[in-house]
Amino acid sequence: MNTALKWKLVAGFVLAFLAGGATGGFLVASQARHRRTDFAQHRHSLAERMRGRLQTQLNLTPEQIEKTAPIFDRAVNELEKIRTETGARVRDVMAETNRALAPELTDAQRAKLEALTTHPRPNRGPRNTPRQRESPPPN
Repeated sequence: MNTALKWKLVAGFVLAFLAGGATGGFLVASQARHRRTDFAQHRHSLAERMRGRLQTQLNLTPEQIEKTAPIFDRAVNELEKIRTETGARVRDVMAETNRALAPELTDAQRAKLEALTTHPRPNRGPRNTPRQRESPPPN
C-alpha cells in the first residue's frame, strides 16, 4: 500500500467520523429542544412525573402518596417561580446589553437592533407547543 493511499484512507475515516459527530450533535440538540419545551409547557405534569418516579422507585403506599402531594405541589410552585424570575433576569440583562451597545452602533445598526428587539423571531416568546411547531410561521 503506497503512502498516497494511506493518507486517503486516513482522510476518509476522519471525514466519516466528523460527519457522524455532526449528525449526532444535530439529533441531540433537536431532541433536547423538544424536551425543554415539553417541560415548560406542562407545569402540572412535572409534579406528576416527580410523584410517579418516586412512587415507583420507593414503592410508596397510597397513604404516603396522599401525604406527599402537597410537598410535590409546593416544589412545582417554587420551580415555576424560579423559572419566571430567571426569565425576567435574562430579559433585563439583554435589555441592558442592548442599551450599552447602542452608542457603539451606527444609525442603521441601531435601527436594526431596535427592530430585532421589538419584533422578535417567530420562535421566540412563549414556548411553542408541539402542534404549533408543525405549522411553519407566516412570512
